[in-house]
Amino acid sequence: MKKLFACTLAALAVSVVIAPALRLRAQASPTPDSMVERGRYLVGITGCHDCHSPKIAGMKPDAERMLSGRPQTTKVPSKADGEVHASEDLTAWTGGWGQSVASNLTPDPSTGLGTRYNEAKFIQTMRTGKKPEGVQLLPPMPTDVYQNMKDDDLKAIYAYLRTIKPIRNAVRTGLAPAAPGPAPGR
Repeated sequence: MKKLFACTLAALAVSVVIAPALRLRAQASPTPDSMVERGRYLVGITGCHDCHSPKIAGMKPDAERMLSGRPQTTKVPSKADGEVHASEDLTAWTGGWGQSVASNLTPDPSTGLGTRYNEAKFIQTMRTGKKPEGVQLLPPMPTDVYQNMKDDDLKAIYAYLRTIKPIRNAVRTGLAPAAPGPAPGR
């Protein structure tokens, strides 16, 4: 009887003390799949497609070129003092800062995120508003939104971006070289 009582007490201790601790640990360490899903959600609600996905049929992002940045066929808009102009697909802009084009966020190794970003560099870029080589992110990139995000959210966005279809798209192809000063691009 004492052995049965001791076993019951041990089982109770496991269920009361250890099981909740294991559940908390599981909640604190998101699985890779849950991080990717969180990243997909955050990319959807923070407006990444607004600029980084070319548009078709009005303002609908082109499903074949999601998050691939400015297509090489998109012309950078003309400049007018005191105005901001955007391309029809919303992937290129001209304003008081100069010209900017939406970057390729796909994991393409030669033209996308894979060219210069790992997770740490991605988070640093979002925190500082500067690319790894020190170039300032330009409007309309809402750097203030991303600077205030939690590291776990930025990690989730990066994890999601690493899973999307890689698209070879050199967004700066066909553009005039930048004048001295802040480099164009996002």
